[in-house]
Amino acid sequence: MVGLAAWHIWVILALILAGLELLGAQFVLLALGVSALGGALAGAGLNLQLISVAITALVLVPLFVRKIHPYLLPKTPYGTLGSGAETGQLAKVIIGNGGKPAVRVSGNEYPLRWEGEAPPAAGDTVRIVSVEGITVCVEPASKESVSK
Repeated sequence: MVGLAAWHIWVILALILAGLELLGAQFVLLALGVSALGGALAGAGLNLQLISVAITALVLVPLFVRKIHPYLLPKTPYGTLGSGAETGQLAKVIIGNGGKPAVRVSGNEYPLRWEGEAPPAAGDTVRIVSVEGITVCVEPASKESVSK
């Protein structure tokens, strides 16, 4: 069996770093993995490979983290109910199970608690104020936000 060449080690390191990126490292490990591939392509000589990896990492890490990663993030807030991501969103009032008013948030139906004078009717647009357990607290939506 023939021993590993230096470029083999750089490629193995690149694959390991790219795999670890799946754990959620905000594209830092992916940029370092691509930099390790730069070391594999640099040619003979450990010094040249290390310099190539260092320079490539200095360029790619900020590029991946500041430019590519934000571009791939969702444009709308997301999260589980109660995480605060739904606060301020508009929702339509529906008639839920048992004939009680409810709202649909992220495809799921939740009972509502009204923060206003008159309770809403089915079809009214409301603004989510907060979430307490599985109950969504809502208030009337202003006319300007409904027309948007």
